[in-house]
Amino acid sequence: MPGIYIMAVVTIVITALLCVTTLNHLTQSDHRYYWLLLAGLPLSLIVNRFIKIPAITALAAWTGLPLRIGLDVPLWFIIAVWLNAPVFEEAIKVLPMAIPASRVFLQDTSHALWAGLALGLGFGLGEAAYLAYGIAQSPAYTQIPWHMFTGFASERLIVTFAHGLMTSIAVAGFHSGRRKAFSGYLTAVGLHALINLGPILLALKLVPAAVSGPASYVAILAAFIIFQKQERNAKNASGMVPKEIIYFER
Repeated sequence: MPGIYIMAVVTIVITALLCVTTLNHLTQSDHRYYWLLLAGLPLSLIVNRFIKIPAITALAAWTGLPLRIGLDVPLWFIIAVWLNAPVFEEAIKVLPMAIPASRVFLQDTSHALWAGLALGLGFGLGEAAYLAYGIAQSPAYTQIPWHMFTGFASERLIVTFAHGLMTSIAVAGFHSGRRKAFSGYLTAVGLHALINLGPILLALKLVPAAVSGPASYVAILAAFIIFQKQERNAKNASGMVPKEIIYFER
């Protein structure tokens, strides 16, 4: 068995436990969010196999361009490759909220945030499995022992929570109406694009790996800050934040 499969199982189990623990902490162990976590699992496979890959492949075939990016490729095609994942992935991650049974999570801003977080976390877990399968198909990786894939493990852990943060921002917008729904989606797409910008620039050999990775983490930190701000605002609006207690007066 390819070593990537062993590392993928370890990574997914540990990450899933952290995801469930996080959801339990935020939702006071409301098990309804587990269903959203499960709903997100197959979405990476669906969007990659049936939307992202066919779309960019068809575009390359239609224009006669090679299916790669480089400095010799037109800028518009590089942008299309760059935005392919953010546009389609952020759209499919919020798709389960169109199901009538999911509307209950949109009645409150906090619930919408946590629903989006659950969907994004599920997507990230499914993406880890999908990527592991893709890596296993390459002969270059089949003989590598499982413990050498620590980079895969750490990246998937971080990216899974990044997906959760981005989707939470998008779903929170759905709670506030159509205009906010669109702006929330665009914010998620923008953050996703910023996270992917480092790897794109690395592929173009415009920045070294030492710059590409940290640039992505800065974008993830921005998503976390936005999530925290929205959660704090939601708690303030619902009166869940206790007033400051003054113990001493002069």
